[in-house]
Amino acid sequence: MKFKLIVLLQIALVFSSCSKNVNSKHIILKDGHLNSEIFRDLEKEELILLSGYLYVYGNECDGSSDKIKCKLLKKLKIDDECNKQHIKTLKKWFKNDVIMSLKLQKCPVLPVKFAIQNKIEKIIINRENDTISITIKVIGMNVAQEKHWNIEQTYRYLINNNSFIKLKN
Repeated sequence: MKFKLIVLLQIALVFSSCSKNVNSKHIILKDGHLNSEIFRDLEKEELILLSGYLYVYGNECDGSSDKIKCKLLKKLKIDDECNKQHIKTLKKWFKNDVIMSLKLQKCPVLPVKFAIQNKIEKIIINRENDTISITIKVIGMNVAQEKHWNIEQTYRYLINNNSFIKLKN
């Protein structure tokens, strides 16, 4: 009985040492305030998650844009969201997320002056060891159809072998 207990404890120790002991909450954007200083504290996985959700939401950036999304992309050093290397990285990390994988098939960037406009209002990234979540709030409008939306969602993932596995909320 003692032997089994020792073996189980050793196995538990091996698995616990494999996971990263990281607990953090990063408020990147809230109430119109962009926390530019936070980027020095973000881990690789957090940066990739953020760039994935910036890819999905918002309109494209041009050289003169002062949109929050464009400022965030500059901080991430992403000049072109549709760059093949950027897409390849996102596809690798989101390969287990069916919806995100579909969105990565065709660059969804909406033109700067398109009738549909999205504005990112809030982004918070939480990390508890190998679980990471992003809360994002987007308001938008479709001028041609006179429709408006206000979406706030939290997406949770398990980090596993340089990829994200989407978890149910």
